[in-house]
Amino acid sequence: MLLKRTVILFFIVTSSLLSQNIGVWKNYTNMEDVMNISSTNAGFWIATTGGAGYFLNSSNEFDFFLTNSEGLSSQNVTSVDIDNTGNIWLGMQNGLIDVYNPNDKSTVTIRDIYESPNTSKQITDILIIDNIAYVSTEFGLSLINTSNLGFISSTSKFGNFPSTIVVNSVTVDNKIYISTESGIAIQKDGATNLVAPESWESYSVVTDIAANNIYRTIKFGSSIISATDKGLFSFNGTNWIHYFYSDPILDIEVFENKLIVLFNNSLHTYDGTTDRTIYTSSNSTFRKMNVTEDGTILIASNMGTIRITENSDEVLLPNGPINNSFESLAVDKNGALWVGTGKDEFGNGFMKFENGFWTNYNTTTFPELPNNNYHNVSADNNQVYLSNWGSGLTIEKDGVFSYLNANNSELVGIPGHPNYVVIMNAQRDSKGDLWFFNHASDDGKPLIQLTSDSTWYHYTFPFAPLTLDNFMLGGLIDEYDTKWFNVLGRGLFYFNENSSPADNSNDVWGQLTTSEGLNSNYVNAIALDKRGELWIGTTSGMNVLSNTSSPKSLITSVLAFALRQQSITAIAVDPLNYKWVGTYQGLFVMSPDGSHLIAQYDSKNSPLPSDNILSLAIDESTGLVYIGTSLGLSTLTTSSLEPKQEFSKILTYPSPFKIGVHEYVTFDGLVKNSTIKILSISGKLIKTLETPGGRITFWDGKDENGKFVSSGIYLLVAFDEEADKITTSKFAVIR
Repeated sequence: MLLKRTVILFFIVTSSLLSQNIGVWKNYTNMEDVMNISSTNAGFWIATTGGAGYFLNSSNEFDFFLTNSEGLSSQNVTSVDIDNTGNIWLGMQNGLIDVYNPNDKSTVTIRDIYESPNTSKQITDILIIDNIAYVSTEFGLSLINTSNLGFISSTSKFGNFPSTIVVNSVTVDNKIYISTESGIAIQKDGATNLVAPESWESYSVVTDIAANNIYRTIKFGSSIISATDKGLFSFNGTNWIHYFYSDPILDIEVFENKLIVLFNNSLHTYDGTTDRTIYTSSNSTFRKMNVTEDGTILIASNMGTIRITENSDEVLLPNGPINNSFESLAVDKNGALWVGTGKDEFGNGFMKFENGFWTNYNTTTFPELPNNNYHNVSADNNQVYLSNWGSGLTIEKDGVFSYLNANNSELVGIPGHPNYVVIMNAQRDSKGDLWFFNHASDDGKPLIQLTSDSTWYHYTFPFAPLTLDNFMLGGLIDEYDTKWFNVLGRGLFYFNENSSPADNSNDVWGQLTTSEGLNSNYVNAIALDKRGELWIGTTSGMNVLSNTSSPKSLITSVLAFALRQQSITAIAVDPLNYKWVGTYQGLFVMSPDGSHLIAQYDSKNSPLPSDNILSLAIDESTGLVYIGTSLGLSTLTTSSLEPKQEFSKILTYPSPFKIGVHEYVTFDGLVKNSTIKILSISGKLIKTLETPGGRITFWDGKDENGKFVSSGIYLLVAFDEEADKITTSKFAVIR
């Protein structure tokens, strides 16, 4: 088979305007769902549905993670083993194999299995002995030379078994034992051509073994023992005989003349006479195990890694998000990220990510929560609002949580269930009043106002009633205190009480649909930009309402070709007014007016774990963009930082700026739309920089003629567009 290898290198090409904006990608995933484990004397690696992680025994914690942002070709890792040079072999659900070198942090991807014509390609197990990797797949067995990554052989038919069967695992002990969904295949004595079906003796689950699936086969003393879904079977040289146990056994190992037996929820030892239960769990499902040289047992489960020693047992969990689906994101006043996880079976509470640490709030870790159905989050300069599907609103302020629901407030439940309050979003207006966007409220009043003096007002929806099938999706408040919310299949609605909540006579309600210029009545996302324009993401592209004070004014369609007919899922606006647009086909960055595509990212050209973008948020103080996907969270550093109100001190880094060593020098501390002039120490103009408009900009060390400047001290003069704010600074250049 032709060897196909890819060295993973990520690079992004954008327009010159944002060519310096793209910084570091970083992915964050839940790694509790462990599929496989491989250990060394120093620690162990886990293969999970969110990537791979390394646990260091000396520090007793996970200290390194591999995701797409570290070069993995896929984050759904199903198998792992370590070769004799220390390289980590990671098999993926899609058939890719990544070989990671911990020394230089490089990754080589073997693509042959992924690119094969087989429909199911998952790597089910990897076993490395000497310099051969025995790779079990959903269609057969491949042997790969670990020294040069060349394929030795690939076998898809074993004896009388059907072609392309699922191989669960391989054992090598003088000969090769293959455990499959169809039975057990054993290499015949003297057989060397493993591709030939006649090289294998096959024992079928239909005729030879009273089981339906064989998970693992090993040597136990002088016997051959197989773990099956019907217990243990032994081979007497001719027939397979039921040996012990009757329940499904997922994995078996031998340590000190005892069988270690892994069931779905328990771990046993068996010495041929005595069965002993050494660990049970009622709330987790076991998958595979690894027994280290000192007898420590590591169990891969759907709820972390379980470590069992002679005297103790514990569950080892890496600090990370509680799930991999990021439904809603918001950045608070301190720069912490808040995450809504979802509702019903997808609801896992909410999360806070601050200073590199995840805090997960759910009914297990925080029992005072009403339930785990936190589907939406928003934040302002005062509080964080956590919308619950069924129990109203949770408000966080300075680490203290308060709760508003049907029992302690005037919030109204859905039809037929007065206590089941679903809040889609909550925001404060310019007066500090809190507004609730109440999903399908039973009283027909989906907008609720709580004034700063604790007075409640409810506003009747004057259109066809909202129902459980035809409901409010979200909401925001613009600079004129107009409330905007989208309704499934009915376009966009707006409301303004005109500063007189007690007087309904001057209330203004309205509706925008395709009749007013929307591309579609299915509006998925709305956002306000820095100019007060309302950006409207539909299932058929993007619209813009330039004048929200006149909602019936002209609605335009964003003309950028890349967004035409895209189903918009999320919109975020950065400090430079660029639009970050999520879709089912990745992330798009648009110019402030939406006329030009600045950049486009998907799982093929970037470390994004998925093309399905669920949510977006931007930390304006750091320029960090948070991208929530269906398979994890990505962050991307940019230069879109909120500008300073006044000049104080311009920071220059790196200092000194070394041409040929550093790509560019950064100037930090600018006011909005600054212009920078770089002068020699004698006052000669070297370069004029028109900045993107935010807090920082860059210089590549070249003068107006495109030539690198000489070593020396240079002056920087920065001023705003009116030239009434000005500052100066000095910095050193070494060429």
